[in-house]
Amino acid sequence: MELLASIAAMGATLRAVFGDASQVLLEQVLRREGDDVARRAVVSGDRNFADAIRQCTRCTQAAQCRAWLHSGADDGYQSFCPNAGFIHRMKVLTC
Repeated sequence: MELLASIAAMGATLRAVFGDASQVLLEQVLRREGDDVARRAVVSGDRNFADAIRQCTRCTQAAQCRAWLHSGADDGYQSFCPNAGFIHRMKVLTC
């Protein structure tokens, strides 16, 4: 239950900071990678998370990202996502 609360808090924070959450696709990509990955990104306390959010909001590949998210694919964002490295680090990070 705590995990779901953390992920919900991340979404609320993104909406509060950036308004329309649909513009911050990073949340959805992290969730697609798994609840643990999304939680690690939120609780890492790392400035890289803020940088990744900023990069997401400025990304020119949002249409491709939305199409990838809509497709239900588990892999493939790495070819266009500027946050692929950050997401990978969250996947291999152990808490």
